[in-house]
Amino acid sequence: MKNFGNLLDYLAWRGDLTFAQSDFCEVDALILCQLSYLNFSGIVSKNFDKSERITLGALWEKFSVAPDFKERCDLGVLISELTVQLLEMCAKSARFKNVEAAAFINKIDLQSEEQFCAMTFFKNASNKNPFVAFRGTDDTIVGWKEDFNLASKIVPAQLDALEYLSSVAKNTSAKIFVGGHSKGGNLAIYSAAFCKPRFKRRIERVYNFDGPGFSESVIQSKEMISLVSALSSFYPKFSIVGRLFHHSGEYQVVESEAFGIMQHEPFSWHIMQGKFETLENFDKASEIFYKTFNEWVEKLSKEQRELFVETLFGTISASGARTNSELEKNWFKNTMSILNAMRKIDKSTRDEVSKLLKYLFDIAAHNLMQ
Repeated sequence: MKNFGNLLDYLAWRGDLTFAQSDFCEVDALILCQLSYLNFSGIVSKNFDKSERITLGALWEKFSVAPDFKERCDLGVLISELTVQLLEMCAKSARFKNVEAAAFINKIDLQSEEQFCAMTFFKNASNKNPFVAFRGTDDTIVGWKEDFNLASKIVPAQLDALEYLSSVAKNTSAKIFVGGHSKGGNLAIYSAAFCKPRFKRRIERVYNFDGPGFSESVIQSKEMISLVSALSSFYPKFSIVGRLFHHSGEYQVVESEAFGIMQHEPFSWHIMQGKFETLENFDKASEIFYKTFNEWVEKLSKEQRELFVETLFGTISASGARTNSELEKNWFKNTMSILNAMRKIDKSTRDEVSKLLKYLFDIAAHNLMQ
């Protein structure tokens, strides 16, 4: 019999304990961040006003009878379908049923190559401390392209995250909690680091769950350095997404029952006695990836990074697929479209990208031999 559980088990074990009986913790933060992957458009208000907030108990009632319930439950190939069950269990638990949700914003802009979603939670009607949750990379291909662009520039989602957090801060004088899983973790850190000082002083804690990092210049900025004391980061033992680029601050490595990159999925993370089961170090393979990938990225010029990303996602977009699910559903047809697009790339670009990939493989081979 296993002695650990997942997010659903946590709710079964501790869902009867209110926050007054058992303090809000990092597992609670991850649950709220995971809920942000659901489509609450038309159910959760876009506004921050107290009169328009909705409890998770009432939210589940509306969500579960929505005419498009089936479509809302389709989260694609990358987000666990257990997220719907998570919402239901939260709605029926003493711990989460009175948590209020508000200010749901969901934006996908193909022209600006942006995927952004955020919402705000309150523990209950009397609690004035907002928890701002930023959604991570969802099923959209444009969202993944935005992730890769983090290495070379400030992306639109980061600017929208900064604007969103600033808007929340203007609407309250209380302490603020911020968090996110995957790219949502990056957005939580960026917005908290670069918001105005009068807002930043009220940020109590920033939770980063396996979110990609930043360029070295951003990490070394005074804004980022001043945030470190409020930052709590968590990564699975075989982290890939969370080890893209550079990070600051202390972190904890979490045990996972999944294999390889699937450890990015929060429902695979071990929870024991109301906390994550932590380890001393990352897997060796994760360390090799971190060293290899980031050494490669750091030695590329800004132009080379942008060329690589544009070429990679340009060929993928030639398939016509807008989501990873669409890409997977017609895999053979889409693969043929991608291969045809690659053949049409001009020779100089193709040669440059091939050179960059060879350089990456050479670094990987060297690190594997060490």
